[in-house]
Amino acid sequence: MNSDSTPQVAIFIETSKTFGREILQGISTYSRTHGPWSIYIDEWGPQTPLPEWLKIWQGDGVIARVRSRQMAERLAQLKIPVVDTLQQVPNLEMPAVYTDDSLIAKLAFEHLHNRHLRQFAFVGVEKTNWSHRRRDTFAEIAREQGFPCEIYSPLSRRRFVESWNGGQDDLADWLKALPKPIGLFAAHDLRALCVLDACRRRNIAIPEQVAVVGVDNDDVFCEVVDPTLTSIAHQAKEIGYQAAALLDQMMRGNRPAQTPLPVPPRILIPRRSTDIIAVEDPAIASALELIRRKACEKISVSMIASRVNLTRRSLERRFIKLVGKTPHQIISEERLRRARQLLIDTDFTLEQIAQMAGFSSAAYLSVIIKEHENCTPTEFRQKP
Repeated sequence: MNSDSTPQVAIFIETSKTFGREILQGISTYSRTHGPWSIYIDEWGPQTPLPEWLKIWQGDGVIARVRSRQMAERLAQLKIPVVDTLQQVPNLEMPAVYTDDSLIAKLAFEHLHNRHLRQFAFVGVEKTNWSHRRRDTFAEIAREQGFPCEIYSPLSRRRFVESWNGGQDDLADWLKALPKPIGLFAAHDLRALCVLDACRRRNIAIPEQVAVVGVDNDDVFCEVVDPTLTSIAHQAKEIGYQAAALLDQMMRGNRPAQTPLPVPPRILIPRRSTDIIAVEDPAIASALELIRRKACEKISVSMIASRVNLTRRSLERRFIKLVGKTPHQIISEERLRRARQLLIDTDFTLEQIAQMAGFSSAAYLSVIIKEHENCTPTEFRQKP
């Protein structure tokens, strides 16, 4: 690339999904602050082929979500720097920036485990490297903790490949046979929606029998379904920004310092699909439900004990035995979860958030955020 010319960059990323559009926003931010770049972009979907004009295009670099080895080979023929943002193809020798799938799986497991579920399952997307990484990490964590993890493998089941309807019935039968209650991690939101539909076909209650976590946190998918879907949000803008920075290095003739570059997920957004506390002791289950609903209000451990007809000492002893934490710890966790969500989803002041989340003051909330996130509330709110 001539140092005096404007870089010509082509982008092949899905514009049909929130995740893809946010990656584009991150690329745009980098281009505006470090460019300008001349960007070639068009509407793009999961099945859109590479355009014919690539054969004669005299560009400087490409950022893409590389879906197949054939697509990778076509891009490699351009003899220019290419950065992948998907990592779908295994053993692909191509610089990449993508979501850390192991941390996604860890976040999903921790959330379901914190619902006090002790049985787990995974439903993935066949022939995709990122889904396999999420599956393997999730199953490994479950087994390390001493819990079973059932895995749905659709390509080994004939009914799944006959038709979409047949596949849904097959998935429904598999779900019906699982032990209950169970925490299920779906590779992404669209697969999670298939799980919700399959559960409805067999009258399986969500979240009471199957609690479901998806990935992508696409508002359209997560909020339109009933029950609404708990999902893990990516740092998609950061992925786009880092992919653009990596491409810029390569177009300038520099070797990247690190590749592939995994970017941690941003946060898990809890919704109705995991709104369950799986504890056999009725009093403790009631106490946990009360904490979930009232933690951000002026509630105390003594008040909870009184509501479930236990002494405070008995309540705390049962919590330690069944939950592994004290009631006070659970209350604190719920308040912190609420504060995190308000920081991300609203423009409320820190004082307002502290009051809404049940903290005694904005100063105390700042201390707690710093302790758990290693940054100030303002810095947490400004994360991509």
